[in-house]
Amino acid sequence: MAHDISAEAVPEHVVIVGAGHAGGRVAQQLQALGFPGRITLIGDERHAPYERPALSKDWLTSETEPWTDEPVAAVTEPAAPSGAPASSLALAPAAFWDRPSLRDARIERMYDRAIALDTAQRLLTLASGTKIGFDRLVVATGGQPRDSGIVGADLPGVHVLRTIDDSLALRRALRKSLGLVIIGAGVIGMEVASAALDLGVPVTVLEAGDRVLSRCLPPVMADWLLREHRARGVRVESGVAVEAIVTTANAQQKPYDADAPLRYAVRCKRTGTGAETFDVAADTVLIAIGVDCSPAFLADTDLAGRHGVNVDEWCRSPRAPWLYAVGDVAHVLGNAVEGSASGGVRQETWRNAENQALAVAEALVGRPHPYRETQWMWTDQLGYNIQVVGQPDPSDEVVLRGEPGAGPALAFSLRDGKVVAGVLVNAGRERRFLEKLVGNGISVDPASLADPKVTLRELTS
Repeated sequence: MAHDISAEAVPEHVVIVGAGHAGGRVAQQLQALGFPGRITLIGDERHAPYERPALSKDWLTSETEPWTDEPVAAVTEPAAPSGAPASSLALAPAAFWDRPSLRDARIERMYDRAIALDTAQRLLTLASGTKIGFDRLVVATGGQPRDSGIVGADLPGVHVLRTIDDSLALRRALRKSLGLVIIGAGVIGMEVASAALDLGVPVTVLEAGDRVLSRCLPPVMADWLLREHRARGVRVESGVAVEAIVTTANAQQKPYDADAPLRYAVRCKRTGTGAETFDVAADTVLIAIGVDCSPAFLADTDLAGRHGVNVDEWCRSPRAPWLYAVGDVAHVLGNAVEGSASGGVRQETWRNAENQALAVAEALVGRPHPYRETQWMWTDQLGYNIQVVGQPDPSDEVVLRGEPGAGPALAFSLRDGKVVAGVLVNAGRERRFLEKLVGNGISVDPASLADPKVTLRELTS
């Protein structure tokens, strides 16, 4: 018989590890739902919890600096303020994160990092040495940029992009850059390529696979987007392994000019026949090869693995019913798309951080419901708004409605006659109908999908 978690007592103390979008929303939702106990929110970023999509989009190209650094007290001091100055990205309402508001909501904000968990004692150890007990633990650590293993990845001028500080550093570098190399042709990499074009920076993208945005676009749409980038001047090299980032002779000259960008050679090798090697010159390098979502503080607990933290349909660990996971780190078992090697699904999307946070908060106050979410993400590149509903697979049949680049266009992915995913290009008004087609697994005549005279509203009715 399944365990009824709605019958469990409401916990007295909830600890949330990770103070990003998902973790911050759990705290806010608990407060909104009238949670009567204590909440401790732990994260070592100096900023209030914030949304991330703009970091690889608007923040890089805005005419004015989107952030002004101000001195902040050491985060280990008990009297530290609530973080850096308020950002436009802070989870609304921004005033929620002021110290008086947090106190009124019985939320303790700790600027620290979890390093170990004693599962038997339910005791969390922080980097500062502090130990915290809890009734329920929510893991909302998101992901860290994946270790590339590339020689020279730690050189100045080599960037990753995950946080506000990362975005600011890249933004400032691009404004004096004479050449950008991006390693990885996923969403972040190609969004930054688009931003760099707007800034007049020459761009080269190096991708190990054979397609751009291979995780979220069907081949026909990936090929179209690649053509668009190349037509605007982006050099994209696929099937390439990056072996090292090395300084050129000019960069070794001393004394260094602090205002002049360092020059690098990014050493590459073709992975196909011939194994050609070549160098790409740059003064700015971005490594964008994905994230690692295995929390280090859970390394010795068997509660997390390479896919993140395994959770059930209530976002709760099957191994430790007192532990929940939310956001990028949550790997929901039994909710996998067909062919998933992991047996579950993990979503790195804005929507998932929002909605899964609410599901976790409701479970914690005794109102659990199975979490199901139709996948949705968007990217803005080259003046196009591209939205993806569901999870396309390269083997799906694809039906096009309209021509991308020549007006609003849609690409439907069909599996066994059913619409399982779709891509919208400058056609955002159609998303709600596409979501119904995907969410309900509706079988549709391909000819009707291709015919713009047949509205998607008709096909969902």
